[in-house]
Amino acid sequence: MAEAIVSFLLEKLGEHFIEGATVEAKFLFGVRNKVEDAKRELRMMRGFLKDADAKARGGDERVRIWVQKITDAAYDLEDVVATFVLKEEAAATKGMVMRLACLFKRPIELHKVGSKIDGISNRISKLNQSLQTYGVKMSGESSSNQRLKELRQTYSHVPDLDFVGFGKNIKELVEHLTNPTSGVVSICGMGGLGKTTLAREVYRRSEVETHFNCFAWVYVSQQFQPKEILEEILFNLLSPSDNRRKEIKAMLNDEVVTKLHQVLQQKKCLVVLDDVWTIEAWDILKATFSENTKLLITTRIKDVAEHAKKERRGFVCEPQTLTDEESWELLEKKASYLQSIKAINPNNYEEMKKLGKNMLKHCGGLPLAVVVLGGLLSEKQTVDEWGTLHDNVKELINKGEERIDEQEYKGVFAVLGLSYDELPYQLKPCFLHLANFPGDYEINVKELCKLWTAEGFVLNDNEAHKCLMALVHRSMVQVGNRSTIVERIKTCRMHDLMRDLSLEKARSENFLSLMNFQEAEGSGVSTQVMPTSKIRRLAVHSNKNIVSQLLPLTNNRYGCLRSLICFGPEEDLRYLGDLFKPFFNCFYMLRVLKFENISSFGRMRLFTKEIGRLIHLRFLSLRYYGEYQLPSSMANLRCLQTLDLRGDAVISKMVVDSMNIVLSKLDQLRHLYLPIFDVTFLDQLRLDNLKILETLVNFDTSYCKLDDLSMLTKLTKLRILTKKGLGEFKPAINLQSLDIINYIDDPEESSEMDKVPSLSSCLRIQKLKVNGPFVSRLQENILPPNLVKVTLENTYLKVDPMPILGKLSKLRILVLGSLSYYGKKIVCCKDDFSQLESLSLQRLGRLEEWRVEEGTLSKLCYLEINHCWGLKSYPHGLKNITTLKAIEIIEMSEGFKTSFDQKGGEEDCHHEID
Repeated sequence: MAEAIVSFLLEKLGEHFIEGATVEAKFLFGVRNKVEDAKRELRMMRGFLKDADAKARGGDERVRIWVQKITDAAYDLEDVVATFVLKEEAAATKGMVMRLACLFKRPIELHKVGSKIDGISNRISKLNQSLQTYGVKMSGESSSNQRLKELRQTYSHVPDLDFVGFGKNIKELVEHLTNPTSGVVSICGMGGLGKTTLAREVYRRSEVETHFNCFAWVYVSQQFQPKEILEEILFNLLSPSDNRRKEIKAMLNDEVVTKLHQVLQQKKCLVVLDDVWTIEAWDILKATFSENTKLLITTRIKDVAEHAKKERRGFVCEPQTLTDEESWELLEKKASYLQSIKAINPNNYEEMKKLGKNMLKHCGGLPLAVVVLGGLLSEKQTVDEWGTLHDNVKELINKGEERIDEQEYKGVFAVLGLSYDELPYQLKPCFLHLANFPGDYEINVKELCKLWTAEGFVLNDNEAHKCLMALVHRSMVQVGNRSTIVERIKTCRMHDLMRDLSLEKARSENFLSLMNFQEAEGSGVSTQVMPTSKIRRLAVHSNKNIVSQLLPLTNNRYGCLRSLICFGPEEDLRYLGDLFKPFFNCFYMLRVLKFENISSFGRMRLFTKEIGRLIHLRFLSLRYYGEYQLPSSMANLRCLQTLDLRGDAVISKMVVDSMNIVLSKLDQLRHLYLPIFDVTFLDQLRLDNLKILETLVNFDTSYCKLDDLSMLTKLTKLRILTKKGLGEFKPAINLQSLDIINYIDDPEESSEMDKVPSLSSCLRIQKLKVNGPFVSRLQENILPPNLVKVTLENTYLKVDPMPILGKLSKLRILVLGSLSYYGKKIVCCKDDFSQLESLSLQRLGRLEEWRVEEGTLSKLCYLEINHCWGLKSYPHGLKNITTLKAIEIIEMSEGFKTSFDQKGGEEDCHHEID
């Protein structure tokens, strides 16, 4: 991890000194030479850090302490420089008198800062001098990586007598391997999924053995050497004598390539490239193989598989984890005595099966974890022994390496850990940061990207998303929900074993400390990882008494804390103000402050003036119910990028005035989530100075000026609340997502219903959601022309909206929600909805007839009809749509269901009727 921290720091310090690159560059005048000296020492060290990190992970305690010291020094240098820059910048914005006062104090401040930087430079210099003492070398293949490579090679070709599952995958792989039109076949998935085992099973199939007359299997790895790989393939194909092996070893690289190409041209060969990590590795090797050579690749990186597929007419197989029954079948094979117990004592067998299936839940269907669990159980043949193991199975799974007498049990956690060890340094902190989140937590990707940006792991949210996708492609993060608009992930999660890996690495590298009171509830003991060195990131999983749990943290050991993320149940936090005052005084280096799932009740003033000390704060998320009066000192938070204040709040003129003072100074703000105020007066919240704002949620026209929106030229996402219509609405030119909530109480009496702006000129809006009365009828000039998703709820449309919506040429998702349409008939006209893939009709109580003309909905894949009780029959026209893959019929009349049974029911379409 030291390599990542030092590399990040050098990049950031480089930005400070690029002339004109940042506003901050001029503020380092006076300490520039001292910072350059520190940078020089770090550059000298950087080449050794990869090997040092590897040795620390391999168990060298001396090197681990050395790595921790250099990490602390790098963090300390960044803290000193960043604090100095921010104070200098703040002083430059003050009035003339204050600037003169600061000018007189500046020599003293420069001396203090310079002394701190000198001290840090001396620490780094001494650590540099001690490198040889610990045997740390310049970057290359580390000894620990070599051990992992040897370990994998020792059992990659061992026959797996207990192979379970993957029947469909085997059939597909055999078909493509024996099909002359497929050039390369790839197996892609996370570490421990059984890719190599599956490849081995296919490799030995009789259909494959008879199809080819020559075979080779090589292990590529992250640190592969092309010549060695090609030599190994030759050895596999030729089975040469010892003298011939020496001759091949003595060949030049070009000679080896030529010889291998000749051999492959003469024979019908299958070559297995096991564990390919990079596209570059594939590109180097591919030219050697002739067209008649079939290649089978295993990889954790989806990009590698897809790249190879495009290059040589390929096929990608992505095996799924084992089902519950398959996991139990594999466990039974590993603990073979279970069949004897089943015959002798069925009651004991059933009890052990129940315990075993509970333990298997922790394996998540990962074959490698199931195998380890089976090994641990193989010598525990009583119900009591199984019960004891059941109580702490997750820890024992991760200690599978203790079974070193059998090759297949070696390195289970190490194989998963290899995914982390070989990450580029830019991705390591992103992966470790995921340890903040509780198990089985569905992580909001947009918020995660904001957190990574605030931490400084990446420059912006787009870069953060790329890093996340890199982790997904390495099968280290699982995809939750995907966006239906663009190919972006909405939520993600971590496999239990990958989360365990993240927690273990975060702990061992002192990246993150975790206080878990939720898992400890009932036991009276908290799961706490409390290292003795400085703590920079803290995650707290609270149960119910968060104030008493967090107050002890306000001590010197946490003074360097950069991130505090708290998860907990909703509770009465009337005394949270008592907690925040010492927090804000203590944690002045905080960049991230996030409280999740907490709330308060009654009139409570949460923020105190001490929050103004958190000048490094970039991400602040605190949702609660109460009075929002922001202290003027919050204007000092000039680095703030995300401010999330969502909740229900009491508003007054004083509250608006305080927010105007603060927001006028937060010119780096990119994402603003406002509370939903109980509006009792009319006053204006000004937002026009937030020039780089990208996200604005809960913009209420009752106290915000519509004119301000046209000034926010960077705005891409907007949720707007209104009770008086949007007649003067002029959206920002870059707006992509618009969510309108109209609080008109009685749509029948509203005079504002048809006073809506035309959005037809908003070419970039792709997503539109309207909740509440909008217009009585849709017109062509109202909607943006490039909409991809439309959701309507409570809009009370009186005229069929389908003729207008059907003309939207890019529309892919349409949701007509509850009370969106108040008529009795809708018609999907011929050739309309040419791109629509998903259609939902929900709670349209007055709808009686739906007519689908020929040629419409030609690409429809998913259809939901939900609580439309008046709809009498399933449209006959839907029978002609061959693209439908899933239909959900929920709470519909018996007559409609009967009609559906008669007109629907295509064999290859999944039906779900409730």
